[in-house]
Amino acid sequence: MIISRWASQEAGKDPNTTAEELTETANRLLHRQFIARGDLGGAAHFERVQRHLEYFQDLFASLGFRLVFNDGWGYVGFVSPQAYGNTRVPTQETILLLCLRLLYSEGARKGYFVDGSADILVDEEEIQTIYSSFGARRLKPGELREILTQFKRRGLVSFDQSHSLNVDVEVSLRPTLLEVVDESFLARIAAWREGSPRQPEISDSDEEHNLAAVEDDSDTGVADGRLG
Repeated sequence: MIISRWASQEAGKDPNTTAEELTETANRLLHRQFIARGDLGGAAHFERVQRHLEYFQDLFASLGFRLVFNDGWGYVGFVSPQAYGNTRVPTQETILLLCLRLLYSEGARKGYFVDGSADILVDEEEIQTIYSSFGARRLKPGELREILTQFKRRGLVSFDQSHSLNVDVEVSLRPTLLEVVDESFLARIAAWREGSPRQPEISDSDEEHNLAAVEDDSDTGVADGRLG
């Protein structure tokens, strides 16, 4: 493991933290994007960031990211201050992210939180229904599960991956979705959906599109989001 002198200097301020541990946490954040305190092994990384918050803020700022730390809901992560910028995101993944954010917003409005947490519980059929409302064909079970698995790795959702594709899995939507798709974006996407004709179905190809492709169908500026 390569250790920077900045990590060594920071570790020198805390007898309970090593430079290797700081580097490990930084690597985990870069790989995952969000880490929850309640996840297996997440508490150590969360508390490490909490004790060295300014260090991690500066570290991720040097990479062009903004560190997000939410002690109340127990997660830490990073987002890009550039709304998607030049990041090219697969169409299916982009639309599904919007669907999950809309479902989270609706569930939160109704108070459907899970066991006093900030998570909202939905199932795959609910996700498919709202996904189709964007004019896209229903995702095959394998396609939906694959994208949800990617989002789980990022710390945006959680679900039991042991179920077969024939089972309608329950998915916990996490409040980290609020960080990657904000309220102003929801308002603009709602206006776009109400003012635009039904969009043609997305093909089976994996062709990638910038979210600005959606913006081309509207003058509402639907190009926002903060995926890492």
